[in-house]
Amino acid sequence: MTQLHLGTDAVARLTADVARYGSRGVETGALLLTPIDDVAVSVIALAGAAGIERHPGLLRFSTSVLSPLFSYAEENELQLRAQVHSHKFDAFLSPTDKAGNIRMVGFIACVIPNFATPSPDPSAWGWWTFGGQHWTPSASAVETDASTKVITFDAEGIHES
Repeated sequence: MTQLHLGTDAVARLTADVARYGSRGVETGALLLTPIDDVAVSVIALAGAAGIERHPGLLRFSTSVLSPLFSYAEENELQLRAQVHSHKFDAFLSPTDKAGNIRMVGFIACVIPNFATPSPDPSAWGWWTFGGQHWTPSASAVETDASTKVITFDAEGIHES
């Protein structure tokens, strides 16, 4: 299974974003993009506001949110490799997570637990890979010193950070 390489700067941005929304008692998320056929995450796309539904136990992206992100990936020769989202307490895939995530072979789902005070250690997060029928636990991302571009996406488009 694929083990992503995630820059320390990306880990810091992800955990800060999770803590920001976690302090409000709601989930948030991001998508991780890599160059095609590469495991190094070069862009993290943080969830913005328009078209994104956040609740204590639910994060939902409308189709109008994902469309600009897929276009961005195509224009920049990138691929969406993983979705990261937060949970209030434990790292697990809920039935909604299993059914509502991108279900493409090799796609990775990650859950950052304890959203009010998330761990900055990716090995403390939950990681799963979609195998065609089921989500299987997988190895956590490897933290590197690579720089990561940060964007925000929502129904209004892509916003450079």
